[in-house]
Amino acid sequence: MGNTMLLTLLLVVVAAYGQTPPPPEGFRWVKNESFSDEFDGEVLDTTKWYARSPYWVNGRPPATFRAGSVSVKEGMLQIKNSVLDGDKKYNIAGGAVASVAKDALYGYYEARMKASSISMSSTFWMKNKPDTKECPFEVQELDIVEVVGQQKTGWDFRTNLKSNTHIFYTDCDGEKTVKSAGGTEAKIDPPANEAYHVYGCWWVDADTIKIYLDGEYQFTMNPSTHFRDTPFNKPMYMHMVTETYNWETPPTPEELADDTKNTTYYDWVRSYTLVPVDQ
Repeated sequence: MGNTMLLTLLLVVVAAYGQTPPPPEGFRWVKNESFSDEFDGEVLDTTKWYARSPYWVNGRPPATFRAGSVSVKEGMLQIKNSVLDGDKKYNIAGGAVASVAKDALYGYYEARMKASSISMSSTFWMKNKPDTKECPFEVQELDIVEVVGQQKTGWDFRTNLKSNTHIFYTDCDGEKTVKSAGGTEAKIDPPANEAYHVYGCWWVDADTIKIYLDGEYQFTMNPSTHFRDTPFNKPMYMHMVTETYNWETPPTPEELADDTKNTTYYDWVRSYTLVPVDQ
């Protein structure tokens, strides 16, 4: 077998099964089952996942979230976007699958996903609820991947990997501000809607988040440095979401009715934490 064929085979294996980065000396990776699923059954595992997120219930108009958009079949978690009749504010049904557990913190998180081919997002991200309802308070968000399979504006979320971190701050006057710190972009080839890719994130510590694509390191985000030394250290829940963006033209009813284009597929999601080698 030639070197080119061996390299191709290796890339296929990495894309299909994922690849954790080498652990630091003295540590090993252990699967975090609360945030891992192969989606090999016939129904969503409700001990791990909500079919409709209780953390972000309605979504951003004109799309909203419906549990009926979510299914598990053919070894995949599938979110099928569709026309939603009878609602003036929301006329598109997307989906938001959320983890039951809310304690995702430092570790490695990855999902093998193929985006839909419509102008809605296909995403994999994490967020926390406020520690307190008393003001002031803040919420942190880690966007591992946000892609859009059909580009209608000038922003290319189809072939460019975009990751980000956000802190949403609410003061005692009810004023809300957001601070964002992302990383450099990486090329997605083939495009996100034409092939499955493994999107990974090593949340190392409160200021170090490394982004991976198909097992290869791409860039690092340093949120605490950008957020004036605010540590990025809130335990989070996990989201797999399809939604509309306010900067992108929504899909047409004809596009939403096309079953070759309207679905985002998650082959699996896997999560790992570091433990000492002697444990």
